[in-house]
Amino acid sequence: MNIKIVFKSLTLLIITLSLIACTTMAQEETASGVLQGVYTTEQAQRGSDTFKDICRNCHIPRDFRSIFKQSENTVAIINDYYGLISNTMPQDSPGSLSEETYLDVISYFMSLNGIAAVDAAK
Repeated sequence: MNIKIVFKSLTLLIITLSLIACTTMAQEETASGVLQGVYTTEQAQRGSDTFKDICRNCHIPRDFRSIFKQSENTVAIINDYYGLISNTMPQDSPGSLSEETYLDVISYFMSLNGIAAVDAAK
């Protein structure tokens, strides 16, 4: 076998293995949760309280347990949910809650989806 062909084959093999390793590491990072630690337990608790006081009149927590699948689009999905609920909820008075309250509810939803709080991620 020609030495140039062997060298090219080895080079391609090394490049391919490197790409596979990088892809695997990226998938593991996403699976372990790139969003872990972006809210606090206290925020999620306030969001839970708000949900019980206001949202529970029309919604149940189970409906929000699989809305944030960890992927490269998770941040966009969370932003979309924030925009949706802050502009349309509660139904009888859309947009009437404070920004902090809407963020607390989103934090509660994140906790329901297994995204760890900053104080739980350490």
